[in-house]
Amino acid sequence: MELECGGDEGDAVQVAVRMRIFNGREKTAQAERIVRMENLQKGSKTFIMDPDTREERAFSYDYSFQSHSETEQGIGAYATQDTVMSTLGIPVLNAALEGRNVSLFAYGQTGAGKSFSMLGKIGVPELEGIIPRSCREIFRRIGAENNPNIFHTVDVQVVEVYCEQVNDLLSDRKQWPANGHKPRLTAKDGYVVDTTKKPCSTSEQIFTAMEFADKNRSVGSHALNPESSRAHTIYQITAAKVTKNDAGKVLETVTAKLNLIDLAGSERTDSAGTTGQMLKEGNAINLSLTALGGCIKSLSEGKRPNFRDSKLTLLLQGSMTNGKVIMIAAVSPASICYAETVSTLKFADRIKQVKIKSSKNVSADPVAELKKAMEEMRAKMQAEIDALRANATGDGVMSGEDEAAALAELQNAMAEQLDAERHLTAELQKQIEQLEMTDEARAEEADRIEQNWKSVFKGLSEQRSADETNPHFVNLNEDSRLSETLVYPFPPGKHWIGRSNKENPPLLEFNGMGISKDHCEVENTGEGELFITPNGGSRTLVNGKKISGRTKIVHQNRVWLGNNYAFRFVFPGFEAQGENLPEDPDYFVAEAETAASTSLALGSNPNSDLPTALNHKLAESLKKVQQAMMIATDLDRDVQFAPKIYKNRFTEEDDVVVFVKLSSGAELLWPWEKFNTRLVEMVKLWQEWQNCEALGESLPERAPENDPFVDQESQLVGEADVWLQSLANMIDLDADTSILTPFGNIEGKLNVEINPCDKNGNPGPWEEDDDLDPFVDEPSELLDTDIIFQVKINNLKFESQNSKMEGGGCRYENVFVRYKFNMDDYDEKWTVSPEDKSKSLTPTFNFGKKHTVFVTSEILKHITTGRIIFQVWGNVKQSGSSARPTTTRAAQISMKRAELERIDKALEKRKAICDCPHCKKDVTWKEDAE
Repeated sequence: MELECGGDEGDAVQVAVRMRIFNGREKTAQAERIVRMENLQKGSKTFIMDPDTREERAFSYDYSFQSHSETEQGIGAYATQDTVMSTLGIPVLNAALEGRNVSLFAYGQTGAGKSFSMLGKIGVPELEGIIPRSCREIFRRIGAENNPNIFHTVDVQVVEVYCEQVNDLLSDRKQWPANGHKPRLTAKDGYVVDTTKKPCSTSEQIFTAMEFADKNRSVGSHALNPESSRAHTIYQITAAKVTKNDAGKVLETVTAKLNLIDLAGSERTDSAGTTGQMLKEGNAINLSLTALGGCIKSLSEGKRPNFRDSKLTLLLQGSMTNGKVIMIAAVSPASICYAETVSTLKFADRIKQVKIKSSKNVSADPVAELKKAMEEMRAKMQAEIDALRANATGDGVMSGEDEAAALAELQNAMAEQLDAERHLTAELQKQIEQLEMTDEARAEEADRIEQNWKSVFKGLSEQRSADETNPHFVNLNEDSRLSETLVYPFPPGKHWIGRSNKENPPLLEFNGMGISKDHCEVENTGEGELFITPNGGSRTLVNGKKISGRTKIVHQNRVWLGNNYAFRFVFPGFEAQGENLPEDPDYFVAEAETAASTSLALGSNPNSDLPTALNHKLAESLKKVQQAMMIATDLDRDVQFAPKIYKNRFTEEDDVVVFVKLSSGAELLWPWEKFNTRLVEMVKLWQEWQNCEALGESLPERAPENDPFVDQESQLVGEADVWLQSLANMIDLDADTSILTPFGNIEGKLNVEINPCDKNGNPGPWEEDDDLDPFVDEPSELLDTDIIFQVKINNLKFESQNSKMEGGGCRYENVFVRYKFNMDDYDEKWTVSPEDKSKSLTPTFNFGKKHTVFVTSEILKHITTGRIIFQVWGNVKQSGSSARPTTTRAAQISMKRAELERIDKALEKRKAICDCPHCKKDVTWKEDAE
């Protein structure tokens, strides 16, 4: 069941774009500013210039905040935190305190400053963001309340969505469910998760909870997450105002929900992006952003979105269908971030078209209204199930595959209905308990949670780095919000760092990748010196170089332990004996120097003058490839990985891919995004292996399709360019064009045609002087008209030795071709040919599709100077591989029907809440013991 969509009657989502100052990496690269802003009488414009063509493109938004320079002229008025608060924060706060759901989305590439507008620097008044200022104002207004019959409660909840797993950031991560928390459907609030909800009586208690959540994220990124910046974080602050009469009866409840959704880094993964060009849609590391984009598109078109596509969209369903929504898109103004910034601006441009209804959460009798909402939810769920059942039983003409899909959808809906029924009684009881909960009980609950927090992070200081007097490590992270959240002090003496070890418990217990028992020893002499000594060849690096013996470290040194643990050393009182750098080195400095000192056969000297952005990605790839190799070694997998530099033909930029040699003998190229997707699954598998090792058990075998070390997916063979000048004059084109691999080698020839059609949609030929002939002398004649043309993909011929198997035959099977007319069109779907299953060196497709395109000035430029890129895909044959037996389609359908019958019987037996006709009270029926 899903909530109703807002349609066209609601308010449009407000969108603000904010550009930040240059960061250290951009300054080092001597990047050029390519973004400027202009505030209008109504709304604003953000302009971005292509650093190669120098062409400028404009986007319109509600607000554009220029926080790059206070002095530079012509780029827009300078915006401070006060500016953002008065423009966005005050309306947000007022709407929330009226009892409306308010959601603030922070979006942008990692490091673009997403969190600065929302959270800022808590504790520094002029740098605090919308959320801390709003929290302070909420409690100021509560403190000013002098009516003894009005009661206030404030709670905070923080969760993250990482790889379709929902985690509770306010609880000990060691207690997290193996597969995360499952969202459940509620009667009034859409989908929720039952995670820690901490009562707060001051704004400082909210900030403490957020600080704990950030520490939890930081520890997680160190220990396991290879892509910590790809986790979405949802902070929810719920403020309730309850008015009672003198007898204690509730007269009115006003509930304000303030959501901060810090979306994962929006690194370009679209089809025109650096690695996205080689990536099929299903391989994106972050399904959630793709699903969110799909929901936004449906909402903007007035269609019913599919919120079930991801855990993130399920949890945001209530916010996106009822409430006030604001997005702040953070962008870098640097030329080296052009592609990422354009991607962010396009996403923000899409969401501004969404309109959402907003109703107040004001209730005279919350319990009675919840009961009513429960009955309405039951009715809607039953109606949905009835429709699905009718579709699943059908009229006998449905294909086996469609019938199985329909049955699976019905089965999921019925299981969800059963699950919802189980929770309805508990939800009602919980609502009653919350209304009756005293201030003393809330304070006890808050104290219990805070006591649990104290035992979570072993070895961590409770002080911030600036207040810690002992020499200490501070963590470094790609996400600036997570950097320096963890402080590890070293009192005088010798201390071990390493994995859990009962015989020799370490001061700092790290159980992440590449960390061994007794990994290294740290000695604080107590006389102004600190030494670190690796044990048994453990991976311990100082300033990017692996050390092998006792090594003195000084203030501002960078230290890497294992594969993921990056720190900066801070020595209070002995700063002068340190490196004396003008700015404290950040994560990117530590990562770059690690890559520079690592010698790998990359076909390029790591110390050569590569572009800064490429050096950054190369450094990242070295670290992650090492992580993949560590996992493969631990799991005894015969797989090899190596990063490679190649020139992206679409962007004309050098980029990184990963060369993979599988145990089957297949040699593949994994795009950067695909490698990251696989690495996430490898880490999960490694964690399962660790748990099995601790229990003395064997790791269960995975099916090939679920094994990250087995690749049965289609691979990008190469691309063929077909230039469109002939279409600009509406002339036929028949071309045999070379298929180029990602490294620029010719793999074969692809035969395609592009044939213009007349106004009736018919291709030629036409007689001379035929009025239907679409030929034009000047391409400009096509402006502001519709053109119709047909693209035909006829066949291809593999010609290189690489495409041929030893002993004959083609290396590729199940070959297909796909293309987009305009790769810059985010909404255009790929046109895909049928697969050729002949396993031949000359696959044949005989596929054609007609296109109708309205010619704007941008399209005119595209057809006069642009091209269509045809991508050739196929499965790489793998020697020694064998197919596993699979369940037949008929058996699958039979199994699903049996499961449906079981759920049907359970639903009949369970009537979780009903109205008893005799006593008119809620009663609960119990199932027979199974």
